[in-house]
Amino acid sequence: MSTQVPVAKLRDWIRSSLSSNLTQVERERDKLVAEIFKAVSSLPDYCGQLSRKAEQDMETKRENRAQYRASKAVNRATTIISNMCTSKTIPTDRDSVALRSLQRETSKLASEAARTRQEWLRQIRPYYIIDMMTLGGNIDKVRRLGDGLHTFLMGRGVLLRSLEELNNKLNEFTKLKESRDAVSSQRESAQHRLVEAEQEEKGLRAQIEEIRQNPKIKEYMQTDSELRALRSELLRTGFSRLGRPLRKLMSISERGDHPLPIEVREKGKEYIKKPFTTFLKEDNGYPNLKAVMSALSNAVSSNKLALKQREAKKVIERSQQVVSGGSLAEIHSRAKELKHAYDEFLADAETASLVQQLRDIRQKGHANHKLQEELKSELQRITDNEKRLNEQVDTLLRELENSTRKISGTTVKLQF
Repeated sequence: MSTQVPVAKLRDWIRSSLSSNLTQVERERDKLVAEIFKAVSSLPDYCGQLSRKAEQDMETKRENRAQYRASKAVNRATTIISNMCTSKTIPTDRDSVALRSLQRETSKLASEAARTRQEWLRQIRPYYIIDMMTLGGNIDKVRRLGDGLHTFLMGRGVLLRSLEELNNKLNEFTKLKESRDAVSSQRESAQHRLVEAEQEEKGLRAQIEEIRQNPKIKEYMQTDSELRALRSELLRTGFSRLGRPLRKLMSISERGDHPLPIEVREKGKEYIKKPFTTFLKEDNGYPNLKAVMSALSNAVSSNKLALKQREAKKVIERSQQVVSGGSLAEIHSRAKELKHAYDEFLADAETASLVQQLRDIRQKGHANHKLQEELKSELQRITDNEKRLNEQVDTLLRELENSTRKISGTTVKLQF
């Protein structure tokens, strides 16, 4: 049977369930720390007293050279040990990292002070025996307290370290949840904008459908559709496989490698840029196109335009077909007829206005479609990020439950 605990109340629940044991451990920790501070503080105080005593002896017992040297050694040793104490940075925090640092600093201070005392002891004996024993006792007390703190950290202090780790995980969980909530908010915003864009698209489609119901627009669109079909047919029958060779012909002509009449070269450029529009401007029999195709055929036949044999054969056949036959006559006739009707539609003010409305709506539709694609891409990225954060939240939640069970001995089910 698991205990249901809200994540926000976990700290209070842990302290409540461990109240007696935790209070005792914290009291033991605080007592140890207080004793260490007291012992470390009393060591330079005693060194100061002993140093002042040695200075007085140096003044009053100059005639006794052995006593004088011993007093001078005492003064030097206590000064060194006092400086050691003041140079050490003793942390004031109570977390496990600070306590471990305090233990190391305390043990190091005790070792260095004991070594200094031992080094100078040979010059001090047989004088100041009691004083040096007292100094050694103060140093030993610092060492014992450091050892006691180490024992505490390895024993009962494990509970405090576990609580700190749990607290760190809770802080991490809070930050992770805040990040997840922010991403969820972004997702909702993107979804809302996408719904708005989709609704706008429906509205644009409705507007287009309404305009299409107009008889004039129906005739216009039918004509436009037929013109588009004729354009595709022209490109397929008249320019298939000829685009690249024609561009290459214009290039070598401009370089002077194969001169062409100016009008032929200019028309060739026009056919490369806008083949159907240029074709519609042709007179019956499309003489300009035939002149361009004749120039192309002659250039390939005379090897002025270098192509592979198979490609050259195709180019000559296709260009000669345009020049000699009437393969494009029907397309040309029908296209000019439709273009005339198309222009008449646009000459009508009402039809022109409706066509412009259609163009404007389609332009908005293209922009709307682009926006939807961007929003879908953004939404996918946000959703993936939210999924990753959800997995991290769930994993950390399980870790918190396991840590809580190890600390309290109770199976806990955490709730958001």
